[in-house]
Order: sequence, then structure tokens, then C-alpha cells
Amino acid sequence: MEEEVKGLGDYLNILWRRKVWIIVPAVLLAIATVVVVFSLPATYKSQGTILIESQEIPNDLVRSTVTSYADQRIEVIKQRLMTTSRVMEMVRKYDLYRTERQKMAATSTIVELFKSNVSVDLVQANVTDPVSGRAKRASIAFTVSFMDKSPQKAQQVANELVTEFLNENVKARTDRAAETKDFLKEEGDKFQAKVRELEKQIAEFKDRYSGSLPELLQYNLSMIERLGDEQNTNQNEILLLKDQITTLSLQLSTIPMYLPLGVTASTGNETSTSEVRLEQLRIEYSTLLSKYEPTHPDVVRVKRQIDALEKELGVTGNDAQVIQAELDQAKTELNTLSEKYADNHPDIKAQKNKIAGLEKRLENADSQPAETTTSSERLNPAYVQLKSKIDSTENEVSRLRVRQEEIKTKLAEFERRVSETYQVQRAYDELTRDHENTVAKYRELRAKQLQAELAQNLESENKGESFTLIEPPAVPSKAEKPNRPKLLVLGLGASMGAGLGLALLVEMFFGGVRGYTQVAHIVGKSPLVVIPVITTTRELARRKTLRNRWIIIAILLAIASVIAVHFYVINLEVLWYRLMRKVSLL
Repeated sequence: MEEEVKGLGDYLNILWRRKVWIIVPAVLLAIATVVVVFSLPATYKSQGTILIESQEIPNDLVRSTVTSYADQRIEVIKQRLMTTSRVMEMVRKYDLYRTERQKMAATSTIVELFKSNVSVDLVQANVTDPVSGRAKRASIAFTVSFMDKSPQKAQQVANELVTEFLNENVKARTDRAAETKDFLKEEGDKFQAKVRELEKQIAEFKDRYSGSLPELLQYNLSMIERLGDEQNTNQNEILLLKDQITTLSLQLSTIPMYLPLGVTASTGNETSTSEVRLEQLRIEYSTLLSKYEPTHPDVVRVKRQIDALEKELGVTGNDAQVIQAELDQAKTELNTLSEKYADNHPDIKAQKNKIAGLEKRLENADSQPAETTTSSERLNPAYVQLKSKIDSTENEVSRLRVRQEEIKTKLAEFERRVSETYQVQRAYDELTRDHENTVAKYRELRAKQLQAELAQNLESENKGESFTLIEPPAVPSKAEKPNRPKLLVLGLGASMGAGLGLALLVEMFFGGVRGYTQVAHIVGKSPLVVIPVITTTRELARRKTLRNRWIIIAILLAIASVIAVHFYVINLEVLWYRLMRKVSLL
């Protein structure tokens, strides 16, 4: 046998039978809802709207130093305003939460209560990014609101919060610009000190290696080449002059220094043999004296010959001029030998001894009374001319030797400069590279400092991104909480639902025996016959009328619910827009 299935009519019968259990609880709960809703204290909300305005001057001309987004700055300002000290200051200023403070509630509790009544909401819109050209969501404004039981206090606190947001934004932006400028100035001063220190190091380096700098390398090389050429030229000239001195010395040795009385330069050749012989003996005598003692036989022999020729020619042996001439000639020969041999060479030593002997003879001759010889002889002009030529040549050689020493010293100095150039260049390049990099960074910092100063002026004159109050907080005329119409609708619906639920529970537990299944379950056996309910025409008409009434009531309730939702819960157009938006995201 089939199990009994309840239809809509059965449920309607149940509701009709239990109408008392539906109506009484629903009415009682509805009355309680009305009492509770209208007994709740009203909370008023005052709200101000602040517009986020972009920078008036284009960013290409003056770039702001504040790089954070408005959303971030709003949140930062909110956190600064919601500190315990500032919250308690506003609580005491506007005498908020007097009951809680009289009960000596904890400060944290009052602060949390204040924060729960503060609301900062962003207003976003679809905008076009000027850089990428794409559509995006951007914050164009934000609202600041405060809720309190007193509408005047709500307006005062909301106005205080709006003012603090505006002031904190200006203060934060100007402080950020000033800090950026000060930071760049400090860094610029540091790099300026570094630049000066590097310039000082470069100046000291140039003073220390003034001749070995890289830019003087070509000059030093050219000077080395020129001094080398001059050194070779002077050396060749010295050799030529030495040959001339040697030749002139040989010629001088064949010419007598003095001419006898009555003999002119043109006739001097008639007696030149004895005079030449006398000069040769004197030279030989000086040579022997440089080697031997005056008592040596060879020295004594040459001395007797010299005395005999001097008597023959009438020339005195103590003539200082003769000794001086021999001394000059001996010094010339010493210079010639010095160029060929070392100082410890025997010829050098012998020549030095000869010079010492001539100097001693010259001293003895000067100490003796001078005899007049001008009456019997005079200087040979040819000898004087040749001797002058030799002396001038020797002076030129001496000058060239001094010049050679100077060239040698300069050449060594220039070679040292060239050898140091590459090491100096490496150190100099490091210094100049550091100097150039530091100067470039210094200039960059100074340029950024100027930009930061412009940005500071931009912020101080409120030409940058700013917050503008477009709707100040007003004293609310309508309570924000509780939403009594909404609570009433919800309460009445809940009351009706509670009545229906209670009726169904009563029917479930105390509904009696109804239907084939329940009879079979209680008796334990299946009924022999099931007699269906015989409905008369009158009952059918009455049921139809009742059903129509319930349908009409349901429609009216549905219409009333839609109207209540539209006016007291949410606008139907907004609800439809949200539903369509959710569907489009699926």
C-alpha cells in the first residue's frame, strides 16, 4: 500500500487548525519587537566629504616630493589621529562617553569605543590613466564621519576630525618636502666637502709630481731627445777643440816666447834655433823635476845646458813670465791627460808633480828681485797670439764641459720624470676619476635640491595635491542607528516565522493519528479498507474560496515585502545593479 503523501491542502488544514498557535506568538513577538525597536537609543551620524584634488602645476614642470598615494596618506593620517593621547584629548574636549568615564572605565575601552564610531570611507570612480591610457579605479574623495547619541556632538567631533585631516595632510606634505630638501642639502654639503678634499689632493699631487704629469709626457720626451742631441753635439765639439788644442800646443812648443833685442818679428827666425832649444830644455827640465829630485844627474845636466843657453842669449833663468808660461802649458797638458786617464795614472801624477815644481819655482822667482829684461828681449807676438788662441779654446772646452754636466743632470731629471709618468698617470687618473664622479654626483644633488625647494614652495602655497572640503559635517536631523523601519520589518517577519514554526512543532508532537501510515504504525497491522474523504460540492467551493483568499493574501504580502525592502532596506534598482554585476563576474 502506498505511503500517504501530504499536499498543500493538508498543510493549509494544519495551519488552520493551529491558527491560535500561530497568531498568539506572532502578535506577542510583534508587540515585543515594536517595544524594543522604539526603545533603542538613537545614534546620529555627522559626515563630511573631502575632495582629493590633483596638483595644479603639471608634474613635468615641478615634480612633487610626496610620492605616496592619497589612500596611503589618508590611512597614515587616520592612524595618527587615532592614537590614545589624541583620542582622549577629543573625548575630554567634547565631553564624550560621560557615563563610561564616570564608571572609571579603562582608557583602552573608551578609545576603542571612539574608534568604532569613527568611519573613513573612500569614494572611488572609474578614471583614465593619463600615462597608460587605461581605465582604472581611483580614489577621488573620501568621507569622514562620527556617530554619537547627541547630533550636536556628532557634528562637532566630525568637524574636528575633518579639520585634523586637512591640517595633517598639509603638515605632512610640507614636512616631507622640507625633510627632502634638508636631506639633499646635507648630502650636497657632504659631497661639496669631498670635492674640495679631492681638489686639494689633486693640487698637492700636481705639486709633488709637477714634472711627471701625463700631460707633460710629450714635452719630457722631446726635452730628452733635444738634450741628447745637444749632448752629442757638444761631445763632438769638445773632441774637435781638443784636437785643435793639441795641434796648437805642438805649434806653440816650436815658437820662442821672447825675441832678443834688435830682432824683429820678421828676423826672429835667425835665432829661433837657440831659443827653441832653450824652450825645449826648459820643458825637459820641468819634466825631469816632476820625476826626480833636483840632485839627479839628468836634472843637473839639463840645468847646466839651460844656464849656458841663457847666458848665450842673455835671458835670466828666474824670469817669472817664463815660469808662468811653462806652468800654463803644464796645466793644459794635465787637462788633456785627465780626459784620457784616471787620477791615479802615472802620467797624471807626473804632470801634477811638474805643476807643483813650476809653482814652487814661480814662488821663488817672485821672491827674488826682478831683473830688467825688457832691455834685452821682448815677447814674441806669434807666441802670444797662439797662446791666446789656445787659452780661448781651453775656455770653450771648459764651458762645454760645464754645459755637459748640466745636460747630464737635466737629462737624468727628465728621464726620471718619464719613468715616473706611468705610475703617476695611474694615481692621477684615479684621483681625477674620483673627482669627476664626485663632482657629477654633487651637481646632481644640487639640481635635486633646487627641485626640492620648488616642491617645498609648491606645497607651502597649496599648489600640489590637496584635500578640499566640499561638504562640511552638518547636524544630523535623522538618526543613523537604529534603522527602525528595517528592524520592524525584520521583527515582524521573524514573529510570523516563529508562530509558523511553533504551530508545526505542536502539530508534530500533538497532532493525533492521521492517515494510513500512522494508523498502521500504531495498530501494527494494515487496515483492511481505507475510506477516502468524501467532499461535498459545498466544501469544494468553500475550499476554493479559501485558497483564493490565501493566494491574494500571499500576493499582497509579497508586494508589501517588496515595497518595504525598497523603501526601508535597499533600493531595488541598486539591488538589481548589484545582482547583474555579480552575474557578470561569474
